[in-house]
Amino acid sequence: MSEEVPLLRVLEVLANAQRLEILRKLKTPGSFPPQDEGDPLVDGVCVSSIQAGQGLAFSTTSKYLADLASVGLVIVKRSGRWSYYRRDERAIASMVKRMGSGL
Repeated sequence: MSEEVPLLRVLEVLANAQRLEILRKLKTPGSFPPQDEGDPLVDGVCVSSIQAGQGLAFSTTSKYLADLASVGLVIVKRSGRWSYYRRDERAIASMVKRMGSGL
């Protein structure tokens, strides 16, 4: 996550319980239903698997993932018509460090 993203914006994104749960579950990609394409450990988790795992509408899932990506907490990999998401551990560590120094 870039230092340009205001910490308040990151916290606003994480204040939503479903977005926070998605980010938590992405730590163990196998916690989502199996996906047809790609390796969740290498490529990330497909949007449709995240949607099924969270029980959300596709549009809501896409919006939540876009929000997480907009603050740099997840990395998006596009392959054809598929989009895969995985945590950006370096960005998450940076955000935690920023939170500690900003309080």
